[in-house]
Amino acid sequence: MSSSETLTARALASAGILLLLAGCASAPIHQYDLVDQPISCEEANHLAYQTVDAMGYAVSGFQPAAPGHSGTIRASRTTPGAQGEEQHITVTIDCAASGVTLTASRDGVLIQQMDTKRGFHHAFLNVQSMGAAQQQLDAQMRAGTAPASQQRRDLRVVIKPLRGPASKLEFPFDLSAAGILPVRVDITNLTPRTYRIDADAIRLQRSDRTRVEPLSLAAAAARIAAARADGAPLTTSSAAAIADTLAAHRFTATEIAPNARQQGFLYFPLAEYTSARAVLTDTESDEDEGVRVEF
Repeated sequence: MSSSETLTARALASAGILLLLAGCASAPIHQYDLVDQPISCEEANHLAYQTVDAMGYAVSGFQPAAPGHSGTIRASRTTPGAQGEEQHITVTIDCAASGVTLTASRDGVLIQQMDTKRGFHHAFLNVQSMGAAQQQLDAQMRAGTAPASQQRRDLRVVIKPLRGPASKLEFPFDLSAAGILPVRVDITNLTPRTYRIDADAIRLQRSDRTRVEPLSLAAAAARIAAARADGAPLTTSSAAAIADTLAAHRFTATEIAPNARQQGFLYFPLAEYTSARAVLTDTESDEDEGVRVEF
């Protein structure tokens, strides 16, 4: 047999082995498909993003899904160790009348697709179930029907920045590209008292201890209207329409009644912040309660 014939035979043998492996893997890999999930596009975007984050990936690109329009999440992570491997994952989200299909794949690594699909499948279902359980518990606590061991009677204040592409989960444009950091304010009052709050008095603190106040709607809208991404305007909406969108999402509560929850966003100049501070006032005693939240 000539050398060329030998190389051809080896190539055919290798191809045969790869086809055999692909055939063996194709059957069990489908058990990790997330096909026709009975959730909305909006829920799928949130759950997929939270799943990727829970798996330790940093999102570098995000296009939310919408009916008739596929969504994509691109992210990467570095495995632990001195010679950590950089891994890249792509998640596609397809919405249809029958449900939502989510597909996860490791970029450029065919042989490890099974592990990627299995990991994303398990993490997605875990994030979904934990989220549903937390929502149910929150509702029970506000109604006072939670189990005694889990019932809280305090004031719960959550202040959380929505960094990077995550702003696309809530807004029709990328606020980070306009130099804006949207910050979610979520306050649940499980006490028998009513609290007063001034949203404009909430401050974020940078590492140099500088305290920063939120942007006005007009200032935030102007930044978005003037911003460009990849050489094109960030949005074609007018400044007035942008301001209306920001206003619809804004935290506007002035009082939090007993067993009530108030939530929304404030808009800050994009920067690295270490903490937030808010002051709530007991309307009966007129005493202030300062709350500091570390990021």
